[in-house]
Amino acid sequence: MPHSGTDRHPRSLARSSRRGRGGGWLRRIGVVSTSRADAGIYRPLLRALAAEGDWRVTCFVGGTHHDATFGLTAREFRGLSRVAVVPVRHQAAGDTPARVAASAGRAVAGFGSALAAAPVDLLFVLGDRTEMLAAALAATIHGVPLAHLHGGDRTLGAYDDACRAALTKLSHVHFAALPEHARRIEAMGEDPGRVFTVGALALDDLRRFRPLSPRSLGRALGVEWRPPVLLVVFHPETRSERPAGEQVAELAAALAGVEARCVVVGPNADVGHAAIRAAWRRFAAGRAGTAVLAAALDRRRFWSCCVHAQALVGNSSAGLLEAASFRLPVVNIGERQAGRVRPANVIDAPMERGAIAAAIRQALSERFRRGLRGLVNPYGRGDAARRIIAALRRLPERRVLLRKAD
Repeated sequence: MPHSGTDRHPRSLARSSRRGRGGGWLRRIGVVSTSRADAGIYRPLLRALAAEGDWRVTCFVGGTHHDATFGLTAREFRGLSRVAVVPVRHQAAGDTPARVAASAGRAVAGFGSALAAAPVDLLFVLGDRTEMLAAALAATIHGVPLAHLHGGDRTLGAYDDACRAALTKLSHVHFAALPEHARRIEAMGEDPGRVFTVGALALDDLRRFRPLSPRSLGRALGVEWRPPVLLVVFHPETRSERPAGEQVAELAAALAGVEARCVVVGPNADVGHAAIRAAWRRFAAGRAGTAVLAAALDRRRFWSCCVHAQALVGNSSAGLLEAASFRLPVVNIGERQAGRVRPANVIDAPMERGAIAAAIRQALSERFRRGLRGLVNPYGRGDAARRIIAALRRLPERRVLLRKAD
């Protein structure tokens, strides 16, 4: 099971009384979700917030959740008890910088209108995406305090890194995954009393997770599940000078030389995503029966792939944050995730087909897999939601929370 680092504020997190309740002002809590990347992460927090009973919980669902190209992932929020779901549609078609910027601009207006129609007292934002930053800006204009999840991390190969830093400076309370992340947030000038180390929220649901069988999983995905199977997730490296099409071509060429079945998950809505999606369509068409392309996978299917696959290949954050809990070998390609803490299951490879192929062979080797026995995930032990609730119960008055030191 996952394990967390040292708590930065063990006393405040240990007490979770209903006394205080943010001074009585905290009654309506909102959560912003803009892509499949955060949907599964939020579920344990949404359940925990709703279970408290004295908070009204609203989930603002925007970004690619409403786009068929990305799998219509808004459906992942169905069936959540005591959670109101507010759709926010702002996504602009296209993957050029101008179109991605247009989506972000429309998101400011969209989330601004949503917050006016469904006001909240505190809004959760997560990670580092442009749409998330847009929602945070709308909340700032509305005078809504922000709680930021996964601040202090680093992804030096993507412009998301700058968005994360901006979200940190806009936010009023911070829930970091690791102690080093919390220290980085404090080094940016944030009040240490508002920075909590809680672990990675994504790991909370592992305790209740039951994987599909290989046969059921293969049937659901449309591929015969016969090892070795590679789970492939690759996003554009947005700070690279190489076009996204050239980036993915190196990975596709490496996979062509490996005897394995491939479950490929399409990219997120970053600049250049269309070229990657087109490359994967060609790849799957050329390997009928041994490769399948999915626009998105829900949490159960994705984690079931992590249980039954022999390796995860690409540059997804899941390879750094979640895969260690499954002791799944990971081939992490290029610089998109540069700067993140790496568990021992991660093999880094430059974006070059020969190096990628060699790393895949290493990941598939029995010797490497044997070395992962007993691996402990450094990103948490699966109780982040409980720690977050405890911290919310101890928040100061709203006027105090909104006041940030220079």
